[in-house]
Amino acid sequence: MTVFLFATTDQLLAEPSDTDTDNTVLMDEVNVKGKAIKSAARQTVEDTPSTSIKDVFEKNISVGVGGPTASAQKVFVNGIEETNLNVQIDGARQVNNLWHHNANLLLDPGVLKAVSVDAGVAAADAGPGALGGSLRYETKDVDDFLQPGRDYGAFLSGGFASNLDTFTKSGAAYGRYRDVEAMGYASHAEGANYTAGNSDTVQGTGANLLSALGKLAYTAEGGHRFEASAQHLSDDDIRPFRANFAAVRGLTLLSENAFKRDTANFKYSTRQPSDFYDPELRFYYNATSLSRPNPNGGFRPGYFESNIQSLGATALNRFKTPLGELSTGMDFYQDQATTDNFRDAAMVETARNLGGFAQLRSAPSEWLNLSSGVRLDSQTFEAVDRQQFDNIAASPNVSIGITPLQDLSINGSYSYVFGGIQLAEAAVFHTMPFASYANDLAAQRATNAKVGLSYSLANVKLEGEVFSTRIQNTQAYQEGDDSFIRVNGPAVKTEGFNLGMAYQQNNADFGAHYTNTEVSYDHAQIGTLAFYLGSPVGEIIKLHAAYAWPTLGIKTGVSSEIALRYRFAADSGNRDLDGYHTYNLFAQWQPHFYRGISLRAELNNLTNEDYTDRYSAGTAVGFITPLQNPGRSVLISTKLEF
Repeated sequence: MTVFLFATTDQLLAEPSDTDTDNTVLMDEVNVKGKAIKSAARQTVEDTPSTSIKDVFEKNISVGVGGPTASAQKVFVNGIEETNLNVQIDGARQVNNLWHHNANLLLDPGVLKAVSVDAGVAAADAGPGALGGSLRYETKDVDDFLQPGRDYGAFLSGGFASNLDTFTKSGAAYGRYRDVEAMGYASHAEGANYTAGNSDTVQGTGANLLSALGKLAYTAEGGHRFEASAQHLSDDDIRPFRANFAAVRGLTLLSENAFKRDTANFKYSTRQPSDFYDPELRFYYNATSLSRPNPNGGFRPGYFESNIQSLGATALNRFKTPLGELSTGMDFYQDQATTDNFRDAAMVETARNLGGFAQLRSAPSEWLNLSSGVRLDSQTFEAVDRQQFDNIAASPNVSIGITPLQDLSINGSYSYVFGGIQLAEAAVFHTMPFASYANDLAAQRATNAKVGLSYSLANVKLEGEVFSTRIQNTQAYQEGDDSFIRVNGPAVKTEGFNLGMAYQQNNADFGAHYTNTEVSYDHAQIGTLAFYLGSPVGEIIKLHAAYAWPTLGIKTGVSSEIALRYRFAADSGNRDLDGYHTYNLFAQWQPHFYRGISLRAELNNLTNEDYTDRYSAGTAVGFITPLQNPGRSVLISTKLEF
């Protein structure tokens, strides 16, 4: 019997006693480049400040976030889990699949400047392993904090959320002296367990998120720019024994769960590019760890210490040619996963990849845009059982955009992607039965395709797209006599369509977005325990509206997510997923007499809906109690800039 990672086997759930387009979403102001499905809006209406990673993507119908806490949240693009995408933070590639019950990536939305999403098809220079696309997070720089005309500054902010009893404190200092820039930022959110819409307290959900970011930059004569940054995030508190489940078979267990991420970057670029010299050189280091110490000491299933360390480099140059802009270069990464189960020798797994790429972006005419490219990757994978797998393959992509009428555009794109062999989740080795690999293990490969169109009429923009992604040779385990052997798993596939409408006029912004997405695994509907693969989606609607009164310094807005009931086949063994609808309101005031202060109030989950969001784990399994989302909560915050 072959089971995907991870199916509902008793052992795995036992208790321990047993187009190459720019879809950039700017965080501070509503300034979304690209598709109306992502809801472009005027800069005169500022965006909702993000207090959770779900807020960041509230206008992007392609992206869903599952899990209500930082320790359990995972991001999905068209229903495909983020571990199948090339994910970067300030250019540092993220490989964080430590344990299927935990989040993959710790993020602090308060310091994010922008997020770029390539859903499905990604360009060759987006990086290796973009099986289902790419996600690129960018943090704020000194220029993003400084007020116009100033060379230094600082801010302090604080907030309180009523339901969660959570206090959030943050501050930063930043400045520029001649050619040198520096900044430091820190934030801490601390609170108690929240209550769901049915007034039940959800155990193990108290906030304890610590975030710090430092940056230093120097611009030399001739425009040569050198940048260095370091970021630390940690979530260390008592969590459910499985951080993404409230209970299994009615039993709630809690344990210490210390989840940390450290990222360091160095980047060289130029601010005076020429037609033949526009380079970017980047080095990065990323370390993510999860510590779950046994309170009684020694070995016990469910307790371990795992970490994944990644280091890498990218060197590229952009050339202006008669055919368009050519981006070409090389990149390298080494990922190493280590797990200590407090009994056996540490278990280690390593992946190394050397890649070369070229991407040409051109506009042969006013009505035609083309982008095409190819990657060539060579990967060496050293498995935990000391087998070595070597693979080399090419990954081509092509995108075309046609504008037959001034307000009508049609686009299509396709990619074939070599993903190599992914690291297994680090913590799976702590029980040892998973430390064996088939000798014919193959690299993952994917095909992506999508076609879309957009039409603008006065202040209204309409868009739609159909898409398909299919990933082969997924991670799977075959049950043996006394162990599970990692084998080539069945394909996971997502297909569907997205629709969007955006209206913008003066200080008003409104958007409505709809998706109908079906994700399958081995030719059947995917379940809610398909870790590192995907999640059921179905039909979801996202709405948002905002209005600003510039003369008063006031802005208000509302957002909503509506998920329709999702039905499984009668013989699937899964229970249907209930629909839900949530509404969130906000109002913000920035007085004219002192522009350095702002006050904000939010009312989240206005109707006190009792629900579990669509992308949360375990919602279709009868003996699992999933984590419910928070009920109604009032958030008050203020920010003071100096």
